[in-house]
Amino acid sequence: MAMQKALVLEEQHKLAIRDIDLPLAVGPTDVRIRLHTVGICGSDVHYFTHGRIGSFVVEAPMVLGHCLLYTSPSPRD
Repeated sequence: MAMQKALVLEEQHKLAIRDIDLPLAVGPTDVRIRLHTVGICGSDVHYFTHGRIGSFVVEAPMVLGHCLLYTSPSPRD
């Protein structure tokens, strides 16, 4: 496992930066990417301000940021 910083929505209107464990193992159909930048999008803002989107209600801490800019040094990395 490797430690990574993550923006976590603890509950509505409450954010925290946490260290989270990420698996290092890469399976035969997986690709490892190197994150360069992660952005916050409209759905993340909606979860923060309303605690939900439609029928999905945030009931446990949730990592935000899924708009990614990444690099892959080679197909095997």
